[in-house]
Amino acid sequence: MKILVYDLKNKPSIDFTYDYSEEIKNVDDILSIKPAKFHLDAFFNDDELILSVNCSVDFDMACAKTLKPVSQHLDFNESIVFANNDDADFMLTEEIEISDIMFGYIVAEKPLVVYHPDAQDVSFEEKKSPHPAFADLDKLFKNS
Repeated sequence: MKILVYDLKNKPSIDFTYDYSEEIKNVDDILSIKPAKFHLDAFFNDDELILSVNCSVDFDMACAKTLKPVSQHLDFNESIVFANNDDADFMLTEEIEISDIMFGYIVAEKPLVVYHPDAQDVSFEEKKSPHPAFADLDKLFKNS
């Protein structure tokens, strides 16, 4: 979704939703996503634009052990600075591709690893028993 800076001067507060179903095809651990809801407030200060954005989105991630879907909810606020200086987050242009920018924030804010409740009982390694020569020593440490 593109936003024109000129339009933000006339209407500094915008609510919109965006469906990232196509974008998540490039993200391995997000299985599905519902349309994200955004509230955007624009503030102009000299030669910079500050966007205060609230994002609310529900999505399913793959469990790190079982690959089963795990529902997640993300609700965060970001303040993004657009200007033509080194302190800005993004360059200030006449058009801002806000949906791409916010998808980057969603991917950065999502949990790195999630576990399904069934994953507690999953183990991929066999329990190792000690060498017979050290079996008594192992029992000594386990009883302590």
